[in-house]
Amino acid sequence: MCGIIGILGTNNASAELYTGLFAIQHRGQNGAGMYTSEGKDSVLKKDKGLIGEVFDESILEELEGSNGIGHVRYPTIGSNVEQDAQPFKIENPIEMGMAHNGNIVNYREMVEKYDLDLKSTCDLELILHVFAKELEKESEIDENALFVAAERTMDNLNGSYSVVTLIPGLGLFTFRDPRGIRPMVFGKKVNLDGTSFGVASENTVLDILGYKVLREVLPGEAILIKEDKSYQARQLKNEKTNHCMFEWVYFARPDSTIERINVYEARFRLGRELAKEWQKKNKKLDVVIPVPDTARTIALALAEELDLPYREGLLRNRYVGRTFIMPDQTSRETAVKTKLNPIIEEVKGKKIGLVDDSIVRGTTSKKLIKLMKNCNAEEVHFLVGCPPIVSPCYYGIDIPTQEELIAANRSIREIKKEIGADSLTYQNIDGLVKGIAKKKDQLCLACLDKEYPTKVREDIRDYFENMRRKERETVEGKKN
Repeated sequence: MCGIIGILGTNNASAELYTGLFAIQHRGQNGAGMYTSEGKDSVLKKDKGLIGEVFDESILEELEGSNGIGHVRYPTIGSNVEQDAQPFKIENPIEMGMAHNGNIVNYREMVEKYDLDLKSTCDLELILHVFAKELEKESEIDENALFVAAERTMDNLNGSYSVVTLIPGLGLFTFRDPRGIRPMVFGKKVNLDGTSFGVASENTVLDILGYKVLREVLPGEAILIKEDKSYQARQLKNEKTNHCMFEWVYFARPDSTIERINVYEARFRLGRELAKEWQKKNKKLDVVIPVPDTARTIALALAEELDLPYREGLLRNRYVGRTFIMPDQTSRETAVKTKLNPIIEEVKGKKIGLVDDSIVRGTTSKKLIKLMKNCNAEEVHFLVGCPPIVSPCYYGIDIPTQEELIAANRSIREIKKEIGADSLTYQNIDGLVKGIAKKKDQLCLACLDKEYPTKVREDIRDYFENMRRKERETVEGKKN
């Protein structure tokens, strides 16, 4: 999972990219980059770290141009932060820079098929080279060639990808995987300075920058925005959609709208559905407390539905990033200790309904329950807005190896005991689907039901698990 932005036709692309990337910093904390152009001239800057660490005023001044793309990185493949940061740039058969959000399932097969000598382990470099190889087959690199190459790229790639490409002299070219697993929106701004266009992972980015969102980039669609401010759109593939449910549960900003479903409203409905599951237990609560920040909306709706007081019982340190998207277990455990601290007066002597959006590894849940009990909570009942996560994700979310998933091989009773809760209440899949308000067959629920929307062979699963295991061992080894 990453965040991407593309801008064409503004006065100062890097300034807009900088502001826009801050708006989606929640989608990636590992690295950041920008690629800008003016005519045929281009500049690429990227590095590890947060937006404010990678870019300062002097670097932004170097990133001249009215067109640009930007990226914040969240790693699922690749452990070398500097090497794998996006965007990537290529010179042949034409200069272009590319960034993406997603994950390629058949990465290894495509490297072999195209006989690629890649300089990183980032699958974006693979997409860029596959697209370039297909573009190279065309007699002339023009508008039509871009669409033809994108279609053949889609024919070869298995996985999720929302891609934005800046081609100096030609324009901004974006395409989205046929299943629409990862989000992508398209917008336009008209003011006294002229007309500009933007694409981004979330509509909130374009809203903040003053763009009117025209629509979502359709699954299997490619859009070319030319430097003369005209654009073409072609639906290259038309398959059954499978949007990632985790966008609404956790990843997207609450003020974003994904596939015409507002994230805040979806989380509110998830809270109401979770309340129905709690009511089946016939247990008593004194107060509902959220795990900040994502679970706040779910907890608020649950408290309203159960007619219980809602309280902020955990104080969040806003200078610590999102623990789920940190690249290794040591980082996550250290961050949990400094990120959240209980407000003792709201906890002591009470039967607490502690609400979180999901449980992945169980690390955070266990520590938070222990925090509550150390503050003399009478009981801690854990309520979860997402059903049990039982299987890894191969489409761009670091839902890890089977052995790391607490729900993969444990019953709810066993998980309750492991995390130290007095009771454990999960959302069910029907409640999740009702909360998101999309048809079940329009969602990717693979991490919940093992039904992957694209073919993921057993050898591919083994490959990804072994890769992630080795990468984590490498990162942990460097820390020790």
